[in-house]
Amino acid sequence: MRWTMVSTLLAVLWAPRAWADVGHGAHPIKAAAPLWVWVAGLGVLTLIALFLIRQARRGTLMSERFRGFSRNARLLILRSPFSGLSASLIRLLFNLYLLAVGFDTLFVAKFAAINWTCHGLSVIPSGILSDLFGRRRVFLISYAGNLLATTAIIFVTDPTWLLVLAALIGLFEGGHAIVGPPFMVEQSRPDERVHLFSLNGGIQVGAASLGNLAAGMLPLLFASLFEIGPESAWARRAALACALPVMLASVIPIYLIREEWQPIDIRRWVKGIESYDRIGMLALTEGLIGFGLGFSAPFFNIFFDQNLRASTAEIGLIFALGSIMTAVMTLFIPLLVHRLGRVRTVTLVKLLGVPALIFLGMAENIFWAGALYIFAILCIGGAFPNKGISDPIYTLFAMEVVKERERGTTNGIMHAFVEFPMGIGAALAGPFMAAGDWQTPYAIGGGIFAVAFILYYLYFARIDAREPALQPATAS
Repeated sequence: MRWTMVSTLLAVLWAPRAWADVGHGAHPIKAAAPLWVWVAGLGVLTLIALFLIRQARRGTLMSERFRGFSRNARLLILRSPFSGLSASLIRLLFNLYLLAVGFDTLFVAKFAAINWTCHGLSVIPSGILSDLFGRRRVFLISYAGNLLATTAIIFVTDPTWLLVLAALIGLFEGGHAIVGPPFMVEQSRPDERVHLFSLNGGIQVGAASLGNLAAGMLPLLFASLFEIGPESAWARRAALACALPVMLASVIPIYLIREEWQPIDIRRWVKGIESYDRIGMLALTEGLIGFGLGFSAPFFNIFFDQNLRASTAEIGLIFALGSIMTAVMTLFIPLLVHRLGRVRTVTLVKLLGVPALIFLGMAENIFWAGALYIFAILCIGGAFPNKGISDPIYTLFAMEVVKERERGTTNGIMHAFVEFPMGIGAALAGPFMAAGDWQTPYAIGGGIFAVAFILYYLYFARIDAREPALQPATAS
């Protein structure tokens, strides 16, 4: 059986695909990318992995930091790989699974729009509930609901129930997503938070690259085991089901955390808000970002599948390259911040990604589309866990320009304002995609995104100049 699976994978990489979409007819037979594309992509992944392993073996600072973390901080770090792995696997495969079942792109866009809209609507109420009843309790309840609803969407095929489940997943996801960052702050010491957040983000992105790669390979594995087409609904459903035990494993560290929580006086919390102008500008920026990304980010996998006829394995390889290159390039962003400052760095990197996003919608070749996608993800980012290389600086600056007691509120407002407009953008992009027009939504999204960061720069550049970032310590 082992040699059968190996020979199957080699056949897929070497020759044009002979698989048919069994029983559904949702896709024509797709041709595999040339062998050199696969060799180059896997070669880059291998070199980056070897580089990370070498750096980890040469330096002991991170391991020392991990051993110095508090018990709760270590539990939060242990959750990170499971979170990134499960989220990336589901996000890459689920839209493709809906197409394999027989739904059209308009339905996929409707599902995404409902999901993101409900996600955004639940964020602020969830933050208030966590203030009243505790972060851990709200997190566990929300995550349990999310796990049950995610399990249901893998096996339910009725369109009405799928849309209902899309709303439920959005509500539950918003519940545990907004609790996450404040929970990490409260369950860690001040001296370990920078390293905790950096390590958490790096591990999540690294795990996302493995999740994307697994999402491309698992359908091939199940196709060889059960003699079905790798693009069929059953192969993709089986691959999606593999994310469920990973999701379950990711909640165990949260359950083991001993929370020290004190209820917050809501009236004092409201009266303590002072930075209305800065919070309002961050909300406007996030709203424009979400609206612009809604035209493209939720449907990157659909673009490669429907427009370029890429296979699931090819999409997984491209997405994995984007994730792991983001993890590596993020390490060099502090050098740019040291020269340009926080706001200039964020604005420059984000605006550099706009042409790549616009040209991606015009791409007709999988090689150039893959290169443009990777560049756009590096600079702009996408839906969780795919973040741009400047996003940690963007988030850090947002927390630094408001008062300490306002950070939880600011995080909740930013979270809500990016995802609710993303749902609207996804709904507006649906008819374009259904008509086979990918250029228009990508151009609209890129234009809105550019406006967002031009306004961001015009407002925050003067603040950044008055409140410079701390200079990095010199190496000993």
